[in-house]
Amino acid sequence: MNWLHGDNGAGKTSVLEAIHVLARGRSFRSSQIGAVIGHEAERLMVVAHLPSSETTPAVVLGVERDQAGWRGRLAGQDCHKVSEFARRLPIVILEPDSHRLISDGPSGRRQFLDWLMFHVEPGYLPVWQRYQKLLRQRNAALRTGASKAVVDALAAPMVEAGRSLNELRQGGVAQLEQTVQQLQVELGLRLPGPIDLGYRPGHAADQSLEEVLAGQAERDMEAGFTRAGPHRADLVLKVDGYPAAQESSRGQQKLLATLLLLSKWQFLSAITEHPPVLLLDDPVSELDQSHLRAVIEWLQTQEKQVWVTATEPPPINAKMFHVEQGEIRSVVY
Repeated sequence: MNWLHGDNGAGKTSVLEAIHVLARGRSFRSSQIGAVIGHEAERLMVVAHLPSSETTPAVVLGVERDQAGWRGRLAGQDCHKVSEFARRLPIVILEPDSHRLISDGPSGRRQFLDWLMFHVEPGYLPVWQRYQKLLRQRNAALRTGASKAVVDALAAPMVEAGRSLNELRQGGVAQLEQTVQQLQVELGLRLPGPIDLGYRPGHAADQSLEEVLAGQAERDMEAGFTRAGPHRADLVLKVDGYPAAQESSRGQQKLLATLLLLSKWQFLSAITEHPPVLLLDDPVSELDQSHLRAVIEWLQTQEKQVWVTATEPPPINAKMFHVEQGEIRSVVY
C-alpha cells in the first residue's frame, strides 16, 4: 500500500492520473488531454517498470500523449493498441465521482461491465468490437434512408454478435454478484440489506434481439438509429430488493460504489494473469471513519498494489510518501 499524503492541490492525484494514462491512454478526470499536460509543455510521458511474475518476465511500459495522439512502447517495441497496455496493467479506480456509477444512467455501468469482461474473458473484445462495427453500419443505413431490405440484411450478423455479447455479460454479472455478496459481509458495510446484481440486455426480456430488431425496424428508420440492443444494456443493482439508484441515499450510493469497485478488483485478482492495481483517490473524504478503517484494514490483507491519496497520514502501517508542489518524497516513520 502506497499512501500519498499532502495538502489539497499538492499533486497527489496526478500520480494516480499518470497510472491511469499509462493503462487506459487517458485521464479519469478529463476527456481533454490538454488539461493533463503540464503548462509550458507540448506532451506528457509516463514510464513504468513492472516486475516479473510466475508467468511473465519484467517489462517496461511507456506512453506519450500530445494533442496529435497516443504513442506507446511495450518491452522495447512500438505498440499501437491501448488495449495491450490495459491488459498488461489492469486498474480499478475509486474516486470522488464513483457514486455516479450508481446514481447516473446505464452508460457508466455498461463501461464498468465492459472493462470487467475485457479482463476476464479473452474473446470479449473481438465480440464487442464486431457488435459496435455492425451497429455503426446499421445506424448509417438508417440515417441515410436505406431500404428496409438493406436494414434487415444488416440486422442478421448484428443479432449474432449481440447474442454473444449478452451471454458473456450475463455470465460475468452472475460471477461478480457472488464476490459482491461475500465482500459485503467481510467489510460489514452498513447498507439496508443484501445486494443483488442483474443484467438487462437493452430490450424486452421476453423477446429475442432478432425479434426486437425486426419488429422495430420501421420505427428505427423513422428515428434514424437503432433504439434497442446490447448498446442500451444495463447492470441492474438492487439493495434489499429495491433499485439502488432510486432508493439509496448519497452516502449509501458511495458505499455501494465502493463495494462494487472493490469486488471488481478482487474478482480480477482471482482471474487475470496480471495482478490489478487499485487506485483510491481521497477515500478519507468519501467514507466515514469506521467504513474507511474497515476498507483499509481489509486492503492490508490483499497482498496487491494499492495507491491512496489523502490529506491525512495513514491510519495503519503503509509505505508513505509526502507530496508538496508536485515533488514526492518517501517518508520513514
